[in-house]
Amino acid sequence: MVQNLPQLTSLKGVSSGLGRLAIPIIVAVVVIVAGANSFYTVPQTDVAFVTRFGQVIGRDAGPIGPGLHFKAPFIDVADRIRVTTDTFELPERKAYTSDTQEVTLNIGITYRIPPTAAYHLLYEIGQAGNVDVHSNVMKLSNEVVREVISKHTANEIAGVDREKVVGEIKVGLAGVLDSILKLEISAVQLNALEFSPQYREAINQATLARTKSLTAQQDATRAEIEAKTRVTQAKAEADARAAQAEGEARANLARANADATGNLARAKAEAEGNLLKAQAEAKGIQLKGEAEAIATKAKLEAAGGPEGYIRLIEAQAKQNWKGDVPQVVLGGQDGPGNAAQFPIILPLTPPAKK
Repeated sequence: MVQNLPQLTSLKGVSSGLGRLAIPIIVAVVVIVAGANSFYTVPQTDVAFVTRFGQVIGRDAGPIGPGLHFKAPFIDVADRIRVTTDTFELPERKAYTSDTQEVTLNIGITYRIPPTAAYHLLYEIGQAGNVDVHSNVMKLSNEVVREVISKHTANEIAGVDREKVVGEIKVGLAGVLDSILKLEISAVQLNALEFSPQYREAINQATLARTKSLTAQQDATRAEIEAKTRVTQAKAEADARAAQAEGEARANLARANADATGNLARAKAEAEGNLLKAQAEAKGIQLKGEAEAIATKAKLEAAGGPEGYIRLIEAQAKQNWKGDVPQVVLGGQDGPGNAAQFPIILPLTPPAKK
């Protein structure tokens, strides 16, 4: 027992030394933990509020923006929420159209949390965080989608009114989510749209019937077009033949007119030529008579008058007479005031030979 006393003494010394070191170590650990817990960071995509013992600090100042911030360690807690644009797809859901057709839809929603809605979403709507926002959006969207789908027929949803239906869903969701969650809806996408097998079969049959009807209409239209084409071709051929016949008739008439015109021109030319010839002959006779008259007058004047001309002719006759009986006798009337002015030529009949 005595021999163990030095060992016990040494253990007590070590224990007292460790006791003296424990307090500084504990203090250092507390300081480190407190220092690590005295600041927090807010990402660029988020905003935050700080609570102390569950009470929000600086609510009126608005949400805390991105960056490094300090808080009281251990008693302050930073609650963050993402405010950038987010897109998620709602779970597949079924709805009924106005004509009682079952429709299965997959809808995607693109939304944004404005910073002014951060406090409302963190502390006034269920649990804090974006996961809870998605849960609330899904719950609120169910009734909106069903209500919009129930106002339209299956043909409208699947056909030309599809964009209109999507627009109505967007408007309905925007109103509900803004009034309850204060979210801003950017877009609504109809990612998938399926109908019941019975409706799809009915659509296929209707499409087939429409195709057959359209084919029949196209055949009828084609036959009508072909008939009109044949009528048009026949009319064109008839018009061409009529035009050709009319052209030939006009050509024949033109040739006949040309021949008649030529004959008339030739007859007219011949008549004019004959007239000119007759006029020329008459003019020649006239000129000849006038020349003979002028010559006779000149002879009369040269003989000293009619009596002298008669005596000249008688003298020439006597000179040229060869004993033959004259064929003509020149004579005139004598007497006072009745002298012969022109010679009278009378035929004489020669005496019969014995």
